[in-house]
Parts: sequence; structure tokens; C-alpha cells
Amino acid sequence: MSDTDTRYARHISVGDTNDGGISLWLPKIGNRTMETVNQSLADGFQKVTAREVLPEVSPLAPPDALPATCACGTVSFHITRPNEESYIPHSGYPDLQYAACSHSSEFMANPNRDKWWIRANGTKYLAGTCACRSCRLISGFEIQTWTFVPRSNIFFHVAASNGEQTITPLDFGTLPSGILQTYESSPGVHREFCGTCGATVFWHDKWRPDVIDVSVGLLRAKEGARADTWLDWWTRRCSFEEETTSGRTGEPARVARELIDGLERGLRSGDKRELNEGNR
Repeated sequence: MSDTDTRYARHISVGDTNDGGISLWLPKIGNRTMETVNQSLADGFQKVTAREVLPEVSPLAPPDALPATCACGTVSFHITRPNEESYIPHSGYPDLQYAACSHSSEFMANPNRDKWWIRANGTKYLAGTCACRSCRLISGFEIQTWTFVPRSNIFFHVAASNGEQTITPLDFGTLPSGILQTYESSPGVHREFCGTCGATVFWHDKWRPDVIDVSVGLLRAKEGARADTWLDWWTRRCSFEEETTSGRTGEPARVARELIDGLERGLRSGDKRELNEGNR
């Protein structure tokens, strides 16, 4: 196979997501329609559509809390619905909503103090996709999914000495050692991950200490990986899509650009379908 044969071909293990995950936003990459496969590569291929592999699931959490865990269980926490405290923090706009490269620093600082992370009449949190170079190199994946949650709505499950779990509000300064590992990806910017299984957990910085980026892949919503009853997905843009080819040239850059272009097309198409269905 030559370099020019490099291509994305299929979504695998889609059944694990329960709702299709972001495969629903990537039906095509370039001019190719993606195959959707319920099983893993080791089990062989079973070609199906995303809608055919969405099984019913039993409730995994009470309605007022959304559990989240990493693969090994070292990191365990839950998120609560927006409340009065959720509106207290201030944060500049995220690149997800407005490309920082196209807007002034004054605008991005959010001088009107919009509470952009609260959505759907105060019932959901904003979520979206990111293609920045840092997320890509740290996670090893082209696309990272984040949701933006006030720190006051995040509660860690910490094992007590008697073997039982205690619930504690997220405080990076007092959280017991051994749960989260931290990498300072740039001055003042911290990324937390599980030191055992390596799962990406949080992104936060010193300028926005009370609104935390939470890795959506850890959320255990009963409806599926997108946690649609908790999250309002931004479909107008993939954050930092301008960095897709950063540090890459030739075929790797072309293939990456094709993927993110396909994602943004799928996001916008999904947004239009939802609007049309809502107007019927």
C-alpha cells in the first residue's frame, strides 16, 4: 500500500457506545461512506448501520447525578445538574464557540459575562469536539470530546480507610494522591489523567479555575456515550480545527484534514436535521 492509499474506512465497536457516539457525525470522510461495525476487529466485521446497534440499557445512575469512571476505576466521580452555584464562575469564551484566531482578545474575554457553559434552559452543559495539537499529542487521538462543567458540580468518590467511599467536592489541592496525575501542557494549563490506565480526565487553567473541561468518554450516561440528556453538543465548529495539520505535512496532513472536514460537515448536517425535525 502506498502513502496515497491511506484512508479511514470504518467505525468499529459502535455497539459499545449505545447511541452511536460521534460516528453519527462522521458518516462520510472525503468521498467515502464509512462502514459502521458493531464488533471489534478481533471478532470480525459485521456491517450494520449505526441505528441498528443501539440496544436498550438499564439505568446506571439516579436522575440527579451522572457517574463517570475511567477504565480501571481509579478515577470515579459524578456530575450534578446545573444549579445556582453553576452561574457564579466567570470564563472567557471557548475556541469551540468562537475561533480565537479570528476574534479579538477583548471579545474572547467575554466582557458581558455570558454563562456559555449552561445550556437548554439551565438543564445541560455545553459539549464539543477538539482538534488542537495539544489534545492530539497528549491523548494520541485526532478528536477529543469535552464538556464544560463548573467545579462546584463535580464530586469525587474517594475510598475511605474502612473500604467505603466518601463523596467530596472536586478540589485539586486536597484530592488524595494516587487518583489523578497532572501534566502542565503549557504554563498555567493543567491536564489530569489516570496514572493507572492513562485515561484523559480534565483540562483546566489558572485563568478559568472554576469551569472544568471534563473528558466526555468517562461519562456513564444510561442513554449512551454522547450523554444527550446531560450535554448540549456544539455543532457549528470543531475547536481549534485550524491546528489539524500543525506539525504535519504531506499525506499525514491531508488525511487529518479530511477527517476533521468530514466531522465538521457531519456536525452541521446533524444540526440541520435536528432543526428540521423540531419544526415539524
